[in-house]
Amino acid sequence: MKRFEAPSLAEALRSVEKECGRDALVIDTKSTRSGYVVVATAQQPQPDQQPGPVRRRIGQVLAPRRWTPAFHEIAQAGTTFGLSSRILRVIENALLGTRVNLNTPGDPSLPTTAARVLKALVPCGELDQRILALVGPTGVGKTTSLAKLAARAVRTRHESVAIVSLDTYRVAAVEQMRAFSEMLGIPFTVAFTPLDLRRAVAEHATADRILIDTTGRGPFDTDAIASLAGALEIDGMHTALCLQAGQRYRDAAATLDAFAGLEPMGMIITKWDETTAPGEVLSLAIERELPIAFITDGQEVPEAMIPADPGVLAAAALGLAEDTAETIL
Repeated sequence: MKRFEAPSLAEALRSVEKECGRDALVIDTKSTRSGYVVVATAQQPQPDQQPGPVRRRIGQVLAPRRWTPAFHEIAQAGTTFGLSSRILRVIENALLGTRVNLNTPGDPSLPTTAARVLKALVPCGELDQRILALVGPTGVGKTTSLAKLAARAVRTRHESVAIVSLDTYRVAAVEQMRAFSEMLGIPFTVAFTPLDLRRAVAEHATADRILIDTTGRGPFDTDAIASLAGALEIDGMHTALCLQAGQRYRDAAATLDAFAGLEPMGMIITKWDETTAPGEVLSLAIERELPIAFITDGQEVPEAMIPADPGVLAAAALGLAEDTAETIL
């Protein structure tokens, strides 16, 4: 059993994985004034025993978890909505450091208090970069998200915007974006090669924002992702990763790992209205400290793109009513 200290939860968990392996068991986590402390141990093979339940990656302790009596119901709700066990343990340990009584169930304020702790963990941020490319797997909604970003910039912020599409594999997507650009009265360019992209960026040098749509790439298509990374090697270029709200933790983690080389500044969580377990992607964002900029919850442009609110996200991940977010200060 070893103790790991780091300024952030993500750094502590990376140290655990490096020292104890991906299948390490996290015994305890707690926040301190200087960061986080994680107590973990490497798994020992036990050939004489029946295999235990399937475990997630590092940090998930064998079920059933021994939660404090009052926190048990919150842990069940969080698990149902996809929160990882280690995030729930961080919440519980934070509550143990307060005057909240976790030994006696029935405190009606406890769910809101737990959501307040989770809210403090949720990383949120803006995507204000002048040159921004949306990247991610196929079918995640990058093109629609880009249209929403463009509409917000033009209609709400009164910015001059240019759109460039690298998604030449889908003719319908190109025509959809061309029609949308005409409706907004903004320039649209199709880039078939990296050189085309460079020329398009140079051509729109006076635009306030240049938004770039890219072809979806699967997390295991390493050559295609490397090719995309090369095409986006332009001064001032930034990327944002699009992930579906209902994506499983392991799949979302694989996607984030695959696109890590593109150094995304943040993420857009798409199709929020299509999942019952938003906590899985939210857990990943917390553990990797990747800021969430927007969530999308429909096809309407730009209305169905909402700036990420940590209170709303925390309430959803714990199965609380949406209006509860207003009480999470």
